[in-house]
Amino acid sequence: MKKMKVSELRRLAEELGIESPSKRLKAQLITDILEKQKPPEKLEPKRKVKPQIEKIIGTIINYKTGMHRQEHHHILIGLPNVDTAESASKYIGRRAVWTSKTGKRIVGRIISVHGRKGTLLGRFRRGLPGQALGTSVEIL
Repeated sequence: MKKMKVSELRRLAEELGIESPSKRLKAQLITDILEKQKPPEKLEPKRKVKPQIEKIIGTIINYKTGMHRQEHHHILIGLPNVDTAESASKYIGRRAVWTSKTGKRIVGRIISVHGRKGTLLGRFRRGLPGQALGTSVEIL
Protein backbone atom coordinates (compact mmCIF):
# COMPACT_ATOMS: atom_id res chain seq x y z
CA MET A 1 0.00 0.00 0.00
CA LYS A 2 2.74 2.45 0.92
CA LYS A 3 4.53 1.93 -2.40
CA MET A 4 1.44 2.73 -4.43
CA LYS A 5 1.15 6.12 -6.09
CA VAL A 6 -1.44 8.60 -4.90
CA SER A 7 -3.36 8.28 -8.16
CA GLU A 8 -3.59 4.49 -7.70
CA LEU A 9 -4.73 4.97 -4.13
CA ARG A 10 -7.43 7.41 -5.24
CA ARG A 11 -8.66 4.95 -7.86
CA LEU A 12 -8.79 2.16 -5.26
CA ALA A 13 -10.64 4.46 -2.86
CA GLU A 14 -13.23 5.26 -5.55
CA GLU A 15 -13.75 1.53 -6.18
CA LEU A 16 -14.40 1.00 -2.49
CA GLY A 17 -16.77 3.95 -2.32
CA ILE A 18 -14.55 6.27 -0.29
CA GLU A 19 -14.83 9.94 -1.15
CA SER A 20 -11.40 11.32 -1.88
CA PRO A 21 -10.93 15.05 -2.23
CA SER A 22 -8.07 15.94 -4.50
CA LYS A 23 -5.77 17.23 -1.75
CA ARG A 24 -6.01 14.33 0.67
CA LEU A 25 -2.80 13.07 2.10
CA LYS A 26 -1.53 9.66 1.13
CA ALA A 27 -1.55 8.45 4.76
CA GLN A 28 -5.20 9.46 5.19
CA LEU A 29 -6.17 7.58 2.03
CA ILE A 30 -4.32 4.48 3.19
CA THR A 31 -6.03 4.48 6.60
CA ASP A 32 -9.47 4.91 5.01
CA ILE A 33 -8.83 2.09 2.53
CA LEU A 34 -7.57 -0.23 5.25
CA GLU A 35 -10.62 0.48 7.41
CA LYS A 36 -12.90 -0.29 4.49
CA GLN A 37 -11.05 -3.52 3.66
CA LYS A 38 -11.04 -4.82 7.25
CA PRO A 39 -12.66 -8.21 7.58
CA PRO A 40 -15.73 -8.23 9.79
CA GLU A 41 -14.94 -8.75 13.44
CA LYS A 42 -15.20 -12.32 14.56
CA LEU A 43 -17.92 -13.00 17.05
CA GLU A 44 -16.81 -14.68 20.23
CA PRO A 45 -18.04 -18.24 20.45
CA LYS A 46 -20.87 -18.69 22.86
CA ARG A 47 -19.80 -20.31 26.06
CA LYS A 48 -21.69 -23.32 27.17
CA VAL A 49 -23.72 -22.54 30.22
CA LYS A 50 -23.12 -25.03 32.98
CA PRO A 51 -26.25 -26.14 34.76
CA GLN A 52 -26.57 -24.51 38.13
CA ILE A 53 -26.06 -27.00 40.91
CA GLU A 54 -27.80 -26.01 44.09
CA LYS A 55 -25.71 -25.88 47.21
CA ILE A 56 -26.97 -28.09 49.98
CA ILE A 57 -25.93 -27.64 53.57
CA GLY A 58 -25.45 -30.95 55.34
CA THR A 59 -24.38 -31.84 58.86
CA ILE A 60 -21.30 -33.83 59.77
CA ILE A 61 -22.57 -36.71 61.87
CA ASN A 62 -19.45 -38.65 62.75
CA TYR A 63 -16.30 -40.27 61.46
CA LYS A 64 -16.56 -43.64 59.76
CA THR A 65 -15.69 -46.10 62.50
CA GLY A 66 -14.67 -49.71 62.77
CA MET A 67 -14.21 -52.00 65.72
CA HIS A 68 -10.86 -50.59 66.77
CA ARG A 69 -10.30 -47.28 64.98
CA GLN A 70 -11.98 -44.30 63.34
CA GLU A 71 -11.15 -42.94 59.91
CA HIS A 72 -10.48 -39.19 60.01
CA HIS A 73 -10.59 -38.88 56.22
CA HIS A 74 -13.99 -40.58 55.91
CA ILE A 75 -16.94 -38.62 57.28
CA LEU A 76 -20.64 -39.48 57.58
CA ILE A 77 -22.82 -36.61 56.37
CA GLY A 78 -26.55 -36.17 56.91
CA LEU A 79 -28.67 -34.05 54.58
CA PRO A 80 -32.03 -32.48 55.38
CA ASN A 81 -35.07 -34.04 53.67
CA VAL A 82 -33.00 -36.99 52.42
CA ASP A 83 -34.20 -40.16 54.10
CA THR A 84 -33.64 -42.98 51.60
CA ALA A 85 -30.56 -44.39 49.93
CA GLU A 86 -32.10 -43.81 46.50
CA SER A 87 -32.61 -40.09 47.08
CA ALA A 88 -29.11 -39.78 48.55
CA SER A 89 -27.44 -41.56 45.63
CA LYS A 90 -27.84 -38.53 43.35
CA TYR A 91 -25.25 -36.66 45.45
CA ILE A 92 -22.48 -39.20 44.82
CA GLY A 93 -19.52 -37.56 43.08
CA ARG A 94 -20.25 -34.04 44.28
CA ARG A 95 -17.78 -31.97 46.23
CA ALA A 96 -18.06 -31.39 49.93
CA VAL A 97 -16.42 -28.34 51.49
CA TRP A 98 -16.01 -27.86 55.22
CA THR A 99 -15.00 -24.39 56.43
CA SER A 100 -13.58 -23.88 59.89
CA LYS A 101 -14.31 -20.87 62.07
CA THR A 102 -10.96 -19.38 61.06
CA GLY A 103 -11.83 -19.71 57.37
CA LYS A 104 -9.72 -22.76 56.53
CA ARG A 105 -11.37 -24.90 53.85
CA ILE A 106 -11.00 -28.65 53.58
CA VAL A 107 -12.34 -30.14 50.36
CA GLY A 108 -13.62 -33.66 49.87
CA ARG A 109 -15.90 -35.71 47.68
CA ILE A 110 -19.03 -37.75 48.30
CA ILE A 111 -18.08 -41.34 47.52
CA SER A 112 -21.08 -43.47 48.52
CA VAL A 113 -24.27 -43.85 50.46
CA HIS A 114 -23.94 -45.21 53.99
CA GLY A 115 -26.84 -47.40 55.03
CA ARG A 116 -30.50 -47.22 54.05
CA LYS A 117 -31.51 -43.94 55.71
CA GLY A 118 -29.83 -41.53 53.28
CA THR A 119 -26.57 -40.85 55.08
CA LEU A 120 -23.65 -40.02 52.78
CA LEU A 121 -20.02 -41.04 53.10
CA GLY A 122 -17.48 -38.39 52.17
CA ARG A 123 -13.73 -38.71 51.71
CA PHE A 124 -11.72 -35.60 52.49
CA ARG A 125 -8.18 -34.83 51.34
CA ARG A 126 -7.11 -33.94 54.83
CA GLY A 127 -8.54 -35.48 57.93
CA LEU A 128 -11.17 -33.35 59.62
CA PRO A 129 -10.55 -32.25 63.21
CA GLY A 130 -12.84 -33.22 66.05
CA GLN A 131 -14.31 -29.70 66.10
CA ALA A 132 -15.93 -30.47 62.74
CA LEU A 133 -18.38 -32.97 64.23
CA GLY A 134 -21.86 -31.49 64.36
CA THR A 135 -20.99 -28.53 62.13
CA SER A 136 -22.25 -27.82 58.63
CA VAL A 137 -20.69 -28.85 55.35
CA GLU A 138 -21.51 -27.54 51.86
CA ILE A 139 -22.35 -30.06 49.17
CA LEU A 140 -21.67 -28.43 45.79
